Amino acid sequence: MERALDVLLCFAGQPGGLGVTQIAERVGLYKSTVHRLLQTLESRGFVRRDGVTERYHLGERVLELAASFPESADLPAVASPEMQRLRDETGETVSLYIRDGIERVRIHKAEGLQAVRRVVQLGERMPLYVGASSKVLLAYAPDDVRQRVLAVDHLPAGFDREGLKGQMEEVRRQGLAVSIEERESGSAAVAAPIVDRAGRILAALAVSGPAVRFTPDAVARYGTLVRQTCDRISQRLGWV
Repeated sequence: MERALDVLLCFAGQPGGLGVTQIAERVGLYKSTVHRLLQTLESRGFVRRDGVTERYHLGERVLELAASFPESADLPAVASPEMQRLRDETGETVSLYIRDGIERVRIHKAEGLQAVRRVVQLGERMPLYVGASSKVLLAYAPDDVRQRVLAVDHLPAGFDREGLKGQMEEVRRQGLAVSIEERESGSAAVAAPIVDRAGRILAALAVSGPAVRFTPDAVARYGTLVRQTCDRISQRLGWV
């Protein structure tokens, strides 16, 4: 079983397929052993052999398993270790938000280590037009969602719609959103997207705390750490 899994893992990042000799060299097995393992994997649909090049490629069964993974994965459980790591690196509160219609909902948290910290209750709903996590979720949302949020009846009087559009473009360019005292006085946050294996946004991950601690240097550092954390979580969910 272990040797068969080692053979399958060889195909990661190899869209052109692999020959028996290449696989044998990677896993440290005899070619005869690798050939036997490949025959078994091929009979179960996990690999397929190209009759022309005689190279092996991942089969339909692997694609079926990969397609079902994001739906079955428990996002908070996958994200939790990385959220705690990010909390320890920054000392600030780390939150996981998903979009529900034209609102965002906090579904998981790692409380900050500071005596004075940002506190938001799990399940709390917030609008999508203000705040770092909101801007991330809105920037990558479908067009119809963005149009609903930007509609006049969903925005406060005098809200800068064009400014928000510009911020969404910036988020998509940088993969990062920053808010300083936008949603409420004295609070700040830095957020980035978590995506599935197809690159579709699943959630926004944010570091938040008192604005006084979010200096330009701190924001730059937090931005790097948040993006790195989101990349690791996304990779665990199948994103390459």
